[in-house]
Amino acid sequence: MIAYDTSVLIYAFEGTSTWSKAAQIIVQQGEHEGAVLSILAWQELMTGAALSGDDLDKKLISILHDFGTTKFVPVTLTICERAVALTKRYGKQVYGYDAIHLATAIEYKAETFVTNDKGLIDLQLDDLTIRGL
Repeated sequence: MIAYDTSVLIYAFEGTSTWSKAAQIIVQQGEHEGAVLSILAWQELMTGAALSGDDLDKKLISILHDFGTTKFVPVTLTICERAVALTKRYGKQVYGYDAIHLATAIEYKAETFVTNDKGLIDLQLDDLTIRGL
């Protein structure tokens, strides 16, 4: 199972970035092998879409609801505690939503977390391999 950052979804859906093709492959891999993302990724993606206008949020909701093996999971107390522990260990390199996304991946035993965040790519975690897009 994989996990990935919200930016992967953004690149995959926008289709115009130099990262779009690689992101689409990751999203397809997640649909094939299983992926787990924090529900906060859904919120981040949909907030950007809602603010952009053009009913993009309605289009994305339809796409997201069609996902089969990609799961958006709730933030639990255990995930929050794990996120705080990551922030305590790594400082501002891992905090906020990034800490929640990584903690979610670890909690659900994803093998790999894919991101385009250079600060996260350099992390060496015991329970998770972080890979750049």
